[in-house]
Amino acid sequence: MLLFVFVGCTGAAILIGGGRAAGEQGVAPLVVQAVGSVCALAAAVLLWADGAHRAGGVVGGAVVLLAVLDGFALADSGGGANIGAGLLRLVCLLLIGMATARLAVDEARSRRPQ
Repeated sequence: MLLFVFVGCTGAAILIGGGRAAGEQGVAPLVVQAVGSVCALAAAVLLWADGAHRAGGVVGGAVVLLAVLDGFALADSGGGANIGAGLLRLVCLLLIGMATARLAVDEARSRRPQ
């Protein structure tokens, strides 16, 4: 559930940020993304504690990397696009998305009557 909150918050942050000019983003997209990142980090800890070490590690690592990228973007006063950071962000989001989908499918299979 927490990973779905992350996905929703990421989508909302993209929508909020996309509706504003690049120099006038404000803190709203960052706050929404931070809430989603905290949920994803909590999900990673819960996955790790539940024995899903691989999924927990992938999600946790990707969330930490996304937080570092967001920190660099916030500190960058140039305001220019960075294609490398954008590609790395996309890869991290895809990793989290694939882990979420895999966990959802596994959970659906386990709930299906035999």
